[in-house]
Amino acid sequence: MLLRENMEILLYSARGSNSSERVEWLLNIKNIQYRKIEVGAEELKASYLEVNPFGYVPSLSIDGYLFSESMAISEYIEERFPSPALLGSNLIEKTNIRRVCEYVNASIHSPQNRTVLRFFRPELDEDSKRKLRAEWIETCLQKLSSTICKDTGYTIGHGFSLADIFVASIYKKSLQHGGSSNLFYNNHLMYIRRNKEALAAEPKA
Repeated sequence: MLLRENMEILLYSARGSNSSERVEWLLNIKNIQYRKIEVGAEELKASYLEVNPFGYVPSLSIDGYLFSESMAISEYIEERFPSPALLGSNLIEKTNIRRVCEYVNASIHSPQNRTVLRFFRPELDEDSKRKLRAEWIETCLQKLSSTICKDTGYTIGHGFSLADIFVASIYKKSLQHGGSSNLFYNNHLMYIRRNKEALAAEPKA
């Protein structure tokens, strides 16, 4: 085991959080023991701010440090616990995996975030917000599809990577918001789930 015997890793998460699912999947596939702390909606606006002033999940407590933002946490985990490697085997793969992750994290996820919509579109009711979020994700995923799964059914290259986690998680979020089923991304999900380790590590809904 890579951890010191008395080390405790805490993952602050929230029900339905796409960003938290990414980190949980990564921790699971690397067989890292951790304790998940579910943060409620009211806590996100109150007591949780003492943990993370941004009021977002996930946050990860490890080695006496507290980290936020799923991409930064993922990079830390990959360097701190390098096996199995999920950021590619060469510079080109590593760059392309990060490209996909950043597109999902910054270009797709951030604009449809609940707090962003609440700020820019306060007039929308919850059903309208869900519809708008699904439409945004679908539009962005359509653009992304022409740049991934070129060599195999994996997003980049010939093995399961962080890019597969980010892509699968955001597609599932679109479906949760009522988005349409997409053959390309259904095939991607089925392909990565043939990987027994990836399937076992996938967080359950």
